[in-house]
This record gives sequence, C-alpha cells and structure tokens, in this order.
Amino acid sequence: MVPRMGFLDKLFGRTKDTAGDVADKAEPMVDKAQDAAGDAWDKASDVVDDTTDKLGDTKDETTDATHDAGSSAPS
Repeated sequence: MVPRMGFLDKLFGRTKDTAGDVADKAEPMVDKAQDAAGDAWDKASDVVDDTTDKLGDTKDETTDATHDAGSSAPS
C-alpha cells in the first residue's frame, strides 16, 4: 500500500516546482542583465582608458612647455 501524500508534502512539492518554474523563466532576464552589466563595464573601461591617455598627453605637453620655458629663461 502506498501512503498518501500529506498536506505539507503537497505544499512543499508544489512550492519546489513553482520555484523551479520561476527560476527557468528568470534565466533569460538574468542573462540580459549580465550582458548589460558587461557592456556598461566595457564602456566605463574605455572612458577610463581614454581619460588616462589624455591626461598622459597633457602631462607630456606640460613637461615640454616647462623645459622650453626653462631653457629660454635668461641666466
């Protein structure tokens, strides 16, 4: 004889199935969110790299101007 499922067994069984269904439906949304976050990270990294390059160029120009001013100053 097979024992009948109790109320809690049915409740937990349904809850487990429902959670699995929700997880399956949420997976594409999670993938999209991860892709968007990755794209945002890449764009932010590009901005940082560009800014770093521009700051390096500005530093070089400032150093050159300082040297030029120092070499043309009367002694």
